[in-house]
Amino acid sequence: MANKAIKGGINFNVKHLKKGDPLPPYNGKLRIYNMRYCPYAQRTILALIAKDIDFEVVNVHLLDKPEWLTRKSAFGKVPSLEIKEDVCIYESLVTVEYLDEVYAQRPLLSKDPLTKAYDKIIVEAAGPLQTMFFKFIKAPETLTDDNINAYNNALRFIQDQLKRRGTQFFGGNEPGYADYMIWPWLERLYDVQDEYKAAKIDGAEYKLLNQYIENMLNDPAVKSYLVPKDVLLKIYEAYRTGKVPDYDLLT
Repeated sequence: MANKAIKGGINFNVKHLKKGDPLPPYNGKLRIYNMRYCPYAQRTILALIAKDIDFEVVNVHLLDKPEWLTRKSAFGKVPSLEIKEDVCIYESLVTVEYLDEVYAQRPLLSKDPLTKAYDKIIVEAAGPLQTMFFKFIKAPETLTDDNINAYNNALRFIQDQLKRRGTQFFGGNEPGYADYMIWPWLERLYDVQDEYKAAKIDGAEYKLLNQYIENMLNDPAVKSYLVPKDVLLKIYEAYRTGKVPDYDLLT
């Protein structure tokens, strides 16, 4: 089991608060309401880390939600960013764009309108990766040929866009918006490809994409938030068998 993942004094692996648990007092620091294994919340965490923003984490149990969660996120979901007490924004892409506008350091979105548009297209194109992942962990028996074809078309599109950019990352020499927004699903699918052959990111067909994944795994922001594969597989197995996962395996 991994030790606590801490970057700059930030503990990502605090206990997940449940129904009946009190809301931690607000201390004035930028706060993210998070679930440690949520790919959508991971997008916002990666942006916060990459931009070197000081923040604190409040993890919440999404299958036994604390009563106060809808006060911080109207939809009862994560991520939610608390800007000041009871002033929160939510939805992962919204929070990341907000952070990039408010915090000037390490811009993630390109200032070039065309590049920015293509970055957002790449994020949209990764939708079949999300579908594939959620089917694997919740209902693999519902996986269809259409799902598999859409998945591979998305991988080909992402690889083709990398080739067109001719850079190590979509953001250039370091990851940017498109990289961090699609990464949570690439990370998870890369981890489960031995268990689910349909998720295989073939080394011959996707040589450039596999190299890109290796590059992303070495990015400091990505590395600081990685969950060990064995822990992820335990979480996914619980989902697959209809059990409540132990979200606090890393605490």
